[in-house]
Amino acid sequence: MKKILIGVAAALALFSLAGCQPKGNDSASAASAQAAQTTSSYTAIIRAGRDAVSNKAYDQALGYFQSALLTKSSDKKATALVKQTKALIEAQNSLSKNSFNAAKSSAADVKTVTGGDSSLNSVADELLTTINKVQTTYKAYQGQLQKAQTAYDQQDYAGAIATLNQLVNQSDIADSYYATIYTGALKLQVGAISAQNASGSTAGNGSSASSSSSNAASGSGEYSVDKNDTEINGEKITAAQIQQARKDLQT
Repeated sequence: MKKILIGVAAALALFSLAGCQPKGNDSASAASAQAAQTTSSYTAIIRAGRDAVSNKAYDQALGYFQSALLTKSSDKKATALVKQTKALIEAQNSLSKNSFNAAKSSAADVKTVTGGDSSLNSVADELLTTINKVQTTYKAYQGQLQKAQTAYDQQDYAGAIATLNQLVNQSDIADSYYATIYTGALKLQVGAISAQNASGSTAGNGSSASSSSSNAASGSGEYSVDKNDTEINGEKITAAQIQQARKDLQT
């Protein structure tokens, strides 16, 4: 009975509203008011998106700009903002994978969007600067790791350790951009120290030292590596990261 009464009340409300619909000039006024409300909502959404850009919350900004497109279908400004933000996110994702050329290309795309926003152009400029800096540093650190690997292969463990100590003590080496190099350096550092210790204990027996170094990763000896040096941002270094670092050295 209660459901029936609610249904009747709803029907009466709809009937009443239908009878109150504006006609003639009233209809035009309602359409104008609706357009003004749409414009107001669109403006608020675009503003929220730009605020997200200022806070470097680019995924959030993209959501706002896509919502603006739903409010005003085919709007040129919102379309441009969506394209710019997508390119910016792609550039950041490529940089996180050390795909520097792809990152540069996507960052450049941000600035080529017709009718784009100047704030996103500025973000793209800053990102390009970061990409170039990271690429230069990555190559330098990779060169140091290769130098240490060569010394290790030649059983110059002291030389390898000296180079690795310098590398792992770089102020930014634990940044996510250099994770594969950092894990590779730590792995090689442990192996070099183990091999040097084994070499000393066998009076310089090269074959014995080589055998010991090949098992350094799984040995249970004590190495001069701090616990914090086996972590990146508080997370344990994984075997996959170490394997990737080895692959990077071979390319």
